[in-house]
Amino acid sequence: MPQTIGQHWNQLMADHFVGRDFEIAVFRQYLENLPQQSERILHLSGTAGMGKTYLLHRFAEIAAERNACPIWVRMKELTSDSQAFDRAVRIGLGGESDTSNRHHAFEDCRSLSLLHERAEHNRIVLLIDEYEEAGALDYWLRTHYLPRLPSNMLIVIAGRYPLEGPWRFTPAWNKMIVRMPLGGLSYEEIRAYLQQWGVSSGQAVDAVWLRTLGHPLAVSLLTLAAGEMSDTADLAHLGEGEAVEALLERWLLEVPDEELRRLLFAASAVRTFQHELLEELLGSPVSSALFERLIRLSFVSRTANGWQLHELVWENLRRMFRERMPEMYERYFKHAAALAERKIEDGLAKGLDISKELTELLYIAGTPVIRAHYRHASSSPSYREPLDSSNQAELKGYIAKRQNNPRSWNVICSSPEAQAMYRFTFTPEESLLRLKAADWAGLSSLPEGDRRIELLRNDAGEVSGVVAMVAISARTWSYLEATPVTRALFHSLTPTRQKELSLAAEEGKAWYLVCADAESLENEQLRSDFVSHLFEYVLAGNLIASSAPPLAYYDHAFEGLGFERVPEAEHHDYGMPQPAQTYWLDTRHGKLMAYIRRITGMEKPHEEAQRPLADKVHQLRELTKREKDVILLIASGHTNAEIASALYISEAAVKKHVNTMLSKFGLKNRTQLARVVMDAGE
Repeated sequence: MPQTIGQHWNQLMADHFVGRDFEIAVFRQYLENLPQQSERILHLSGTAGMGKTYLLHRFAEIAAERNACPIWVRMKELTSDSQAFDRAVRIGLGGESDTSNRHHAFEDCRSLSLLHERAEHNRIVLLIDEYEEAGALDYWLRTHYLPRLPSNMLIVIAGRYPLEGPWRFTPAWNKMIVRMPLGGLSYEEIRAYLQQWGVSSGQAVDAVWLRTLGHPLAVSLLTLAAGEMSDTADLAHLGEGEAVEALLERWLLEVPDEELRRLLFAASAVRTFQHELLEELLGSPVSSALFERLIRLSFVSRTANGWQLHELVWENLRRMFRERMPEMYERYFKHAAALAERKIEDGLAKGLDISKELTELLYIAGTPVIRAHYRHASSSPSYREPLDSSNQAELKGYIAKRQNNPRSWNVICSSPEAQAMYRFTFTPEESLLRLKAADWAGLSSLPEGDRRIELLRNDAGEVSGVVAMVAISARTWSYLEATPVTRALFHSLTPTRQKELSLAAEEGKAWYLVCADAESLENEQLRSDFVSHLFEYVLAGNLIASSAPPLAYYDHAFEGLGFERVPEAEHHDYGMPQPAQTYWLDTRHGKLMAYIRRITGMEKPHEEAQRPLADKVHQLRELTKREKDVILLIASGHTNAEIASALYISEAAVKKHVNTMLSKFGLKNRTQLARVVMDAGE
């Protein structure tokens, strides 16, 4: 018999399924070993378009392949009717809807009798989709139907919202549920998906990843558009048109009235919001009922500091807000940034921890480099542990494992709002440079008060990275002066720098970052963990020095984080042909607030003018020839199109050069770039 359309459709679904390896592995485990498991419900949750239904299709296929019986029920089709649910289950069992002449142990719900009969011979998987539409059926299912199912059944519930209320607070139900919130697809999963549709251009894959954050529906919407673009096309604007607009409108179906939409736009002006903050932004009271409606939206989640919009919703809603209501957007943005800045200033004056406030400001106003790193940051499952005698062996094991199994890295991060994507490649040898250059024996022998070596552990307790800092003091000066990598700074000190460093050392405010190594810098969370660790020292008001291997990733990161180069301290201690740079950042005393304003683009005119002209001239000299050509034309008032024509390059290439220079200088726009040229007299 020839294949039916339905069979062909199922085959296409299977052929184009990518990702979700963890969820599929959990489903297989429970399907195969249900008698040994105490849980009976797998709960998939995620905002619109996250692929819940698609994943249920895959679960149903796996169940059928293993001779289990999958039964699919869509809550949206039942209108809170328990008889309709009962009928849907009977049909799922094989069209057994006419059972009037049979005896049923559960006369009030005939599907229960059929399920008990079938469960004697077959495994059964009940797949309940669109659970956010359950309404009154939620109570009936929880109290009447599900408790009467055979115990050897597996239930999968998928919906936009986590199962809360009695599901969580009734101990029995809570212990029977395996919660699986769905996140975005990884870069590699997106690439695999696009390749299945004939899209092989690396530029197209980058553009889709940049625009979608791995959101499955957004990926599928942009796939065709990416496939239709040539390798020379300007992919920076991919996703600004109908595809993502359609996705955003799907989310906004949850926001039917103007009052709630107005509150939602205000929430998009900040990264994390609370009731009082929205009232301050709006300049008017917000009722508790309206705020409750806002935080109940499927794309809003609770965090330790308040609530956040789903990242993709946040980014695209901000763009819509900026385009449709530019004056209101600018007013909200400036007010939000000023509030965050004021909280930081107040916190510094009172000696409080300002890391949360700084994170908020960096999200909405940071340089492209910082936003690219923070874009993927979430509540980290990793934790740091000081090195002592109890875990010395683990450090040695980590170093040996890394050195015995080196591999290449392809590090990608992006800032969609700045239209900036950064890609860095490491050979296996380059990925080990920083780890191998560190003097681990000498570092471990230093007194604990003079060094801080910390192991980074993942949520499984395994060592996934290590950070080594040395306090610069009279006790460690000779060690740092004689040790490869660190010695370059001490041999190059000008009288001015010597005085600054000595004073910082006497205050106990000078540190040398010797090493920050991760098992894989491709891991976005590990990169974010390192940035967070470094900011702890920055916010504490320290003079920090460091020198990393002469690779684009490290130079890009240090300059993007606001460090300045020490030109006299170049060296070849990493054994590479090109010299390694040494970096320096001083946030002691009153310099911290100026630093924060600089990296967030909120530097006051008089502060910007006071920045050393030599620093600006030096940074200009570090630009490539093409970057210099572009920045000089920008300073002359030319548009991107005019620059592209003058230099015989694409407009996309001009934008790329502009974004790279914004990152290098820690600036926000072309006007600031032009001012650097004019101020430096170039």
